[in-house]
Amino acid sequence: MSRNGQNGEKIGLSFRSSNEQIAEAGDKRVLARQVDMPLGHQGSFHSHTWYQLMYASEGVLNVDVIDQAMVVPPQRAVWLPPGCVHRTFAPSGAKFRSLYFRPDQVEGVGHVCKVVSITNLIRELILAIVARCDVDSEWQQPDYNLLMVLLEQLSAQPQTALSLLMPKDARLGEMVETLQLSPDNDLSMQQWANRLGMSSRTLTRIFLSETGLGFREWRQRLRLLHSLTLLEQGRPVTQVALDVGYSSPSAFAHAFQQYFACSPREYFMK
Repeated sequence: MSRNGQNGEKIGLSFRSSNEQIAEAGDKRVLARQVDMPLGHQGSFHSHTWYQLMYASEGVLNVDVIDQAMVVPPQRAVWLPPGCVHRTFAPSGAKFRSLYFRPDQVEGVGHVCKVVSITNLIRELILAIVARCDVDSEWQQPDYNLLMVLLEQLSAQPQTALSLLMPKDARLGEMVETLQLSPDNDLSMQQWANRLGMSSRTLTRIFLSETGLGFREWRQRLRLLHSLTLLEQGRPVTQVALDVGYSSPSAFAHAFQQYFACSPREYFMK
């Protein structure tokens, strides 16, 4: 029997936190949580003792972990290993659906934090298993078969380039925060170096050692990832281009095509 509110309205899985569910899991192999996050939802940093598959069937999730930022549209999901400290931000709201897997049930999906592609089959499996977890009756073998198919499908998905390593050097804190909040900021590397009281050579060295990218390439990826949230909100491509710091829609479209292998208009149609 499903849990219901006073008027028979279904409460679902959001009445307990995920860690409360895990603490009371007993012999369960998988748990789920579904929450319709409101506009601007901002979670706090936390972690879990189980693996987590984080997915939004609608909306774009911004997920921060200790050393990287991830952007997760409905075509993608985040896989988090136990102990991975993270938080979630949903700028335009999201239909958040998350699965938690007992560690001894996971083999082939991997033990690192990553963004993975979500096929139509995987999407339907996630939604079916989340719904199944919202029922108090005992699972039968067909239920576990769905779970095994999902894990097999996830293990076959390559990691996608929707995450960005964040420099952790304290001297760059002001710059990183400014660019995350205002990706259209157009200060040059030399101007930022002067503002931070260091040489451009030092700034370049820090970026390369901590992110594997030069400053210009890192900022371009930040802008492109930020553009996904704005595009998902339905904003015109021309406005998105300007909002993330491109001088023209054509320059933005070219960079977007190079990085995502499709045009801005095509991305959410895939």
